[in-house]
Amino acid sequence: MRGSQLAVLGVVALFLVPMPALGGFVVSGNPELSASIGDNTVVSGEDTTLNLQINNQGEVDYGSASGLESQVTKARGLTVDLQSGKAPVSIETDRQTVGQLPGEASAEVPFDIAVAEDAEPGTYTLTVEVDYEYYSKITQSDTGLRSYNERTETDTFEVTLRIEDSARFEIVDTESDVQVGSSGTVGVTMENTGTETASDTSIELESLNGDLTFGQSSSATRYAGEWAPGERKTIEYQVRASADAEQQRYAFRATASYDDSDGVAQQSDGLSMGVVPLPETNFELTNVASSLRVGEDGTLSGTIRNDGDLTADDVVVRLTSQLQNLNPTDREYSVGTLEPGESADFDLDIEVNDAATSGPKQFVFVAEYRDGDGDARTSDDLPTRVDVAPGSDAFAVSIVNGSVENGGSTTIGVEVTNTANETLSAISAKMFADSPISVSDSEAYVDELAPGESTTISFSVGASGALPKQYPLSIDFEYDDADDDTLLSDRYRVPIDVSERSGGGGGFPLTLVGVGVVVVVAIGGYMRFR
Repeated sequence: MRGSQLAVLGVVALFLVPMPALGGFVVSGNPELSASIGDNTVVSGEDTTLNLQINNQGEVDYGSASGLESQVTKARGLTVDLQSGKAPVSIETDRQTVGQLPGEASAEVPFDIAVAEDAEPGTYTLTVEVDYEYYSKITQSDTGLRSYNERTETDTFEVTLRIEDSARFEIVDTESDVQVGSSGTVGVTMENTGTETASDTSIELESLNGDLTFGQSSSATRYAGEWAPGERKTIEYQVRASADAEQQRYAFRATASYDDSDGVAQQSDGLSMGVVPLPETNFELTNVASSLRVGEDGTLSGTIRNDGDLTADDVVVRLTSQLQNLNPTDREYSVGTLEPGESADFDLDIEVNDAATSGPKQFVFVAEYRDGDGDARTSDDLPTRVDVAPGSDAFAVSIVNGSVENGGSTTIGVEVTNTANETLSAISAKMFADSPISVSDSEAYVDELAPGESTTISFSVGASGALPKQYPLSIDFEYDDADDDTLLSDRYRVPIDVSERSGGGGGFPLTLVGVGVVVVVAIGGYMRFR
């Protein structure tokens, strides 16, 4: 259908053309335009391009002059506008400029449209508006002088758009538990947003990169069967992320293949989606503590927590660092399965040699585990700082009844306490003293002392020619530790008090004093009368 609106400018343009006299003539005509759509079938919710065909048949009303007939049938400055009217579509392209369109020619003008999601199937009318200029008549006088009548016209056409029943698919959700360096599941939830049931449907998912693959392939297909309008289905695929994959969105494309209601095979447009691989399972060490002390066996303990998003199976905490003079009894501790956010305690026994130095030490652990595919995995290093305490004496000693009279002897008691964190056995004690203190019974034996347990051992001590004051006694121990290693302790010092003999026995005898006086007097007389 065509409507025309003609505007005559009423301007006669005269051109003097230097040419031989051709005699007078008149040529009259006009463009004869029409509009149509090549493929006018669309479906609800579709974004597509309509290719509008503008045809010019051209018409010469009268007259004939070589080359001038094309001037009156040519449309110049041609523009085309597509209007949706009442059709449930949106025209996404503005008015298009074609330029010149000669007679017996056509032009294809593309317009992008968006069909409404809820568009009802049926036939709709779109309006095409075409504006152009043309020469309606060309007149030449006997002298060769030409005049051109120029006109501007707007033609309006109606074209048909058909919205058909059709299955149409959209991705409404995606889920993934794929970890870097491991395999997992990618779930794609799709909906048939069309108006027709799709039969014998299959969905192909294609990875557009090499870091995320379907085993050795870049794509995988799953069968979905019959799919009604408005129905949603979740299709799952096993996807593996390489160890080089990063935490970024990787592109995938889903394509639905199906049969329509007439049994004709159809294929949807590719639907884009993205998958972000999860990081490798992260672990954290907390509550790290130790009873490590130079020269003793101790325990290093802590708590390991699964900070990842996936379950880690068969988790083993392993000590990997090598520290001089520190010897772990065992380097690993099994904590079993850890769900996301779950924690478990661990402890390792460590022997600290006498040659070790005290102070902060760095221990490095890793968590070894199995992922969802049963593949063995190892976490990043888990470093932690732990203080090793200075060595402590294995025993604490204190004197009991620690006094003796000068010139006499006594039995003293020494209380011995096991200050180590392990049971000590076969304890041989030996006491030493320097003159004027002597020890006549210098050895004692204790079969066993548990941590913190005390006992009293006895020694015989004497003093001769000693002043009334404190003198030191020394004592050391040879013993076996919990590993049956025989060790020699440091030497301990305890005091003993020496007092004067009771009854003044500590002074000089009077007879000796008298004899001394006689001797002195005799010597003095001899010297006087010599």
